Amino acid sequence: MRIVHLSDTHLAADRPDRAAALEACVDHIERLRPDAVVHTGDIAHNGRAEEYRTARTLLDRLSMPYFVLPGNRDDRRNLARAFADGRHIRPDMPFVQYAVEDFPARLIVVDSVNAGMSKGRLCAERLDGIRRMLAADPSRPACLFLHHPPFEVAVGPYPRHFDPWTDAGALSAELQRHDHVAGIFCGHVHRAFETTLGGVSANVVSCLADDLRWDRPDTAQRGLPVIGVHTLSPDVPAAA
Repeated sequence: MRIVHLSDTHLAADRPDRAAALEACVDHIERLRPDAVVHTGDIAHNGRAEEYRTARTLLDRLSMPYFVLPGNRDDRRNLARAFADGRHIRPDMPFVQYAVEDFPARLIVVDSVNAGMSKGRLCAERLDGIRRMLAADPSRPACLFLHHPPFEVAVGPYPRHFDPWTDAGALSAELQRHDHVAGIFCGHVHRAFETTLGGVSANVVSCLADDLRWDRPDTAQRGLPVIGVHTLSPDVPAAA
């Protein structure tokens, strides 16, 4: 199974270049033909309904399933209304969290947004939801997708992206109770980074919006969209 991971498109009406970057990314993904695509947040820069309409129009061109979650720049309610599908996302969801059960690996989508704040938050309700989703089917690998990295990022000026940091510790402790967690995939820091958390592969993809990116990945140097492409074996995902 192949998953394309993108993040931080930051669409805004006054930055048409970012929509053009997403459009080019969609065309590139179509050529890659993955099984699924996951966008890990900061879809919009200002959280406006029209920004999500643009995002949905472009992402709907994908011929494979795609899944979204909010970042700190997103408006959770506007995002949920724009991407409501009656199955995974509903307009009335308190948090945009859900499990995708359609593939050999389960995709666990997590809402780490703390409204009005840059850093992430995982309240007791969300942690309980993660716990229940992970416990629902331990027979298959589970991959976790969220905006804020729940681990220290050793590039850039701010290594910790949760406030309080104990939320990240609580999530880490929960993940270590489940030996079928196969990967953790995040955005937010606008830099690429790889590490492990409790022996689990953890990846941060850089920002798709070129003007906001802090690093310059090889793909960008070659004029290609900055995305993550991950091949999931029945056991453990490996970055392609």
